[in-house]
Amino acid sequence: MIPRHPTLTLILGALLLTTGCGEGGGGTPSETPAKVQNAVAEAQLTTLTLSAQAETRLGIETAAVELRRLAGTREVGGEVITLPGGGATLTAPVAGIVLGPQGGSPVGAGARVSSGQALLRLIPSPPDHDLLTAREEFQTRRAEYERAQAQLVRAEQMLADRAGSVRQLEEARASREGAWAAFERSRAQMALLEGAPPDSFAHVLASLSLEAPFAGIVQRLHVSPGELVTAGTPLLEVDRIDPVWIRVPVYPGDLVSFDTGSGALVHGLSARADETPLEARPVTAPLTADPAAVTADLFFQVANPGARLRPGQRVAVTLMLRAEQERPVIPYSAVLYDMYGGAWVYARTAEHVYTRMKVALEYTQGGLAVLSHGPPAGTRVVITGAAELFGTEFGVGK
Repeated sequence: MIPRHPTLTLILGALLLTTGCGEGGGGTPSETPAKVQNAVAEAQLTTLTLSAQAETRLGIETAAVELRRLAGTREVGGEVITLPGGGATLTAPVAGIVLGPQGGSPVGAGARVSSGQALLRLIPSPPDHDLLTAREEFQTRRAEYERAQAQLVRAEQMLADRAGSVRQLEEARASREGAWAAFERSRAQMALLEGAPPDSFAHVLASLSLEAPFAGIVQRLHVSPGELVTAGTPLLEVDRIDPVWIRVPVYPGDLVSFDTGSGALVHGLSARADETPLEARPVTAPLTADPAAVTADLFFQVANPGARLRPGQRVAVTLMLRAEQERPVIPYSAVLYDMYGGAWVYARTAEHVYTRMKVALEYTQGGLAVLSHGPPAGTRVVITGAAELFGTEFGVGK
């Protein structure tokens, strides 16, 4: 049994009573956890008041936010795919040994290639490419070379003794050169079949150069340098990545709502506000659909010179609607971007007074920015001199 201590109980009760009184309404109020000093309203941080001389020096020009009847838009998801028939598989035309391109390093998966670029070499192997046959061929060619060498020595001696002719000597030399070339080829083929490095004899044997049929990217490499392949073996695959197609699955009931003839705008899923979308045009494609997902496919083609889009990549696609709506528009020159990609404009809120306001762009068209959020219609925004105002506000202006 735990012994009781009356004195200790009284002390704890007094402490609890004191603490409760301190926190109650009759005690001293507790100190606030934080203090804000020199607070400035957000409007004062984004408002500039200029003199008439400063406006003239900065060349300020304004234009009003207008409402125009434009086609509405809807953003949906899409997938980047290669053009149907836009890929090619290079196969071995004959049996042989695979090498890298002449004077270059072996091509690898993911390499960007240009049209006509040498990708691989193929050293054809003998019809009966077995080691026993190669050794017999080597012995035969060596005997022929030794016999041609002996005939050359005899022709040279006969000419020195004035018993032969120059013509006989030239024929003997040509015969010796031909026998030497055949001997070198047979020796190289035998060495390759015995496992010697292919590059050691590549200069002796004739090779076939395999070139890229078009500019693109090597998607898959099925062989390695030094590998012996048979005729028809797939060696590598090249895909065309400029241009590419965008497959856009949409609900079939919405197909009549889209103006697919007007094209589409393509941008990344995490696109910055200052990222310029890619313009895509509609293409004639097979009628495909997914009954499980209840979608029908639309296809667009987009130029992709810098490989900005990759096959299989998910993208956001802005489709135009047939129905027109009144949309607020401003000249695109009025839009500024901060370091985080936020879009801003300077609105003239009073004489010589300009306020920086945040805007959200839906899309751009013909030098105009269509806004989904921004100042009301009729507000005048700065279209010339906005960058100077931005620099003046942050202390780097004129």
